[in-house]
Amino acid sequence: MQKSTRTTAPQIKSSVRSRTNPTRVGTRKTRDEIEAIRANHPIEQVIGRYVELRPSGRRLMGQCPFHDDPTPSFVVYVHNQSWYCFGCDVGGDVFKFIERIEKVSFAQALQRLSSNALAARPVSRVPTTQAKPIAPIELSDEHFTLLTAATEVYHAAIFAQPRVLEYLAERRIDLDMIRRHRIGYATGNDLAKYFRFRGWDPEIASDLGLIGPRGEYFRERIVIPELRDGRAIYLVGRATQEYQRAKYLGLPGAPKPLYGLEMIRGSSDVFICEGPLDWLTLVKWGYHAVALLGSHLKRDQISAMSDAERIFIVTDSDEPGRKSARRLAETFGERARIVPPLPNAKDVNELAMRLDGHSIFAGLVQPVAQANL
Repeated sequence: MQKSTRTTAPQIKSSVRSRTNPTRVGTRKTRDEIEAIRANHPIEQVIGRYVELRPSGRRLMGQCPFHDDPTPSFVVYVHNQSWYCFGCDVGGDVFKFIERIEKVSFAQALQRLSSNALAARPVSRVPTTQAKPIAPIELSDEHFTLLTAATEVYHAAIFAQPRVLEYLAERRIDLDMIRRHRIGYATGNDLAKYFRFRGWDPEIASDLGLIGPRGEYFRERIVIPELRDGRAIYLVGRATQEYQRAKYLGLPGAPKPLYGLEMIRGSSDVFICEGPLDWLTLVKWGYHAVALLGSHLKRDQISAMSDAERIFIVTDSDEPGRKSARRLAETFGERARIVPPLPNAKDVNELAMRLDGHSIFAGLVQPVAQANL
């Protein structure tokens, strides 16, 4: 227990960078700059300069450039931007590939990608007319079974993580909410073992993005599922460690849903927020709420709220959040009600950490609700 607590203790991310934060170590680039380079260099395009890749379902396959590979064993996973060779038993992201193929350091790989100074290597490619597009995943009952099983594995693990539970309690997410919404924690070493024990196809877990070349996708994250009819259809992982670049990660191999859809059916008033912790807070306070997992709505998600008479929009208090609120208000027209910026709090969950947070929020909502009546 002591070992588990020490290695998986959540570390609250600070908005102020410390002097020891390794964002510029060896690269002189911030994490945002690194992620921008990654986003501008899709892994399939970069590796395609060195390896002839052919579509195989949702993957791309080719002969490994790192060993004699008569039977293609090199796989590129587009949905989570990673690669893996089953012959070499190695893999990684686009940076790791450039490091290995060009025999350079991480800093040099960054430089070559950012300046497009990759080695020109002729690759025999499949003619465009013969290439098949990678098909988007369509979730089957087997996918839902694995997602639901993963949710239960994560949920069981969270009760052995006292510091994670303590952190959630500070965010006003109590044990009742954890049990009700099957919130869990990914230790990073439970899921693959359980799937092997059950004899389930590891390729299905890979399709979903639950397990990839670098292990469990949500490792050392708090995992919040979206449940429909008692089964999980999607997962979001919330960072607990300082090294984790993204605050939230969504399941890469499944379509992003509207969190809380079942809870708003038949509701005349619906509250829209952006993040899963804000959504959990609003639900705990008794509001019929959904979370966008971002700031954009799809057509089917808009249709899901067609019966609501009023749409209360609750976004972050910063300028991007206010812009998002105005954009959403345009989508819903006269039904939209923008909740004013939260006083001395970035978002709803942060406001909930104050003893009078709920009453402050109710005080903001009341005049908005009475407007235009």
